[in-house]
Amino acid sequence: MEWYFILLLVIAGIAALFLLIGFIAALAASNIIIKPKGINRLSFEQVRSIQTKLGGDFEAYDHAEKEPFTIDRGNGITLACEFLPAPELPEPGQPHKCLIRVHGFSQNRLISARFVPLAQAMGYSMLVYDQRGFGESTGFCSFGHHEKNDLVALVKWVRARLGEDCIIGLHGESMGAITILEALDGLDGIAYAIADSSCASVYSLVKTLTHLPAFPILSIVNLWMNLRYRISLKGIRPVDKVSRSNIPVLFFHGTADKQIPFAECPKLFTAANNPLSRMAAFEGAEHCMGHALEKERYEAIARDFVKQAEAALHSPTKTTAG
Repeated sequence: MEWYFILLLVIAGIAALFLLIGFIAALAASNIIIKPKGINRLSFEQVRSIQTKLGGDFEAYDHAEKEPFTIDRGNGITLACEFLPAPELPEPGQPHKCLIRVHGFSQNRLISARFVPLAQAMGYSMLVYDQRGFGESTGFCSFGHHEKNDLVALVKWVRARLGEDCIIGLHGESMGAITILEALDGLDGIAYAIADSSCASVYSLVKTLTHLPAFPILSIVNLWMNLRYRISLKGIRPVDKVSRSNIPVLFFHGTADKQIPFAECPKLFTAANNPLSRMAAFEGAEHCMGHALEKERYEAIARDFVKQAEAALHSPTKTTAG
């Protein structure tokens, strides 16, 4: 046998082994994303413990009236939800207001408890829920691909519950922010959205979270998820949805975020069309830690933004919050 033929066989064997290892790694990475377990799917007790150590306040949530319900999303997938009515009814002739809170990867609806006092102070009811694959909801995680349609369904539920004229705001963190931004161009009549620590492209986010090389492993991950779950990570690009929407968006981000770099925030803000859109940076804050580090500033910026969005100013200005 000629030496060059042997060399070709060796090279082909190495290439085949390399692709096999890449495929196995891709399957493992896909399972981490699609079917989170352990630290990637925290229990209610774990979320409460972690947030309590960070100074989270559960008192308002624990004492709030709650209406638990589920939404059937088909294919055996149900979303576990809670509706928290506003403490007081709106003035006669005024619409109801509701804030829909969307949690991030590994979390569940309990992490939204720390925003109940803010929502109540602004006269809002609140809807919190477990995204598919987390908490008490079933299904698998798709990083916003299917979740955006879940959010559209929840908006319809709120309007059926509170009236078509109700004022609806959206607030999400990390993957929750991605879900909101992905849904923007499919939503009508939303007053505003608050996106905390989102990325411009989910493919880039997965690369950051998994530390896997784009080729061949992430390419195989994307191909496998497309074939198996009809999900294209490269197609989940919140920045594109923002550019096609006229809903005002407030972007929050920590400058020390290692999971989703702060540089993603200006990309999203620049793409925003509505002149009411704003962005606010939290110096030294890691991923989704702006509220924990600077609660008063975070909430003051949010209240001011919500007030402007509700007022529907005719000639607002696109600004960077102080």
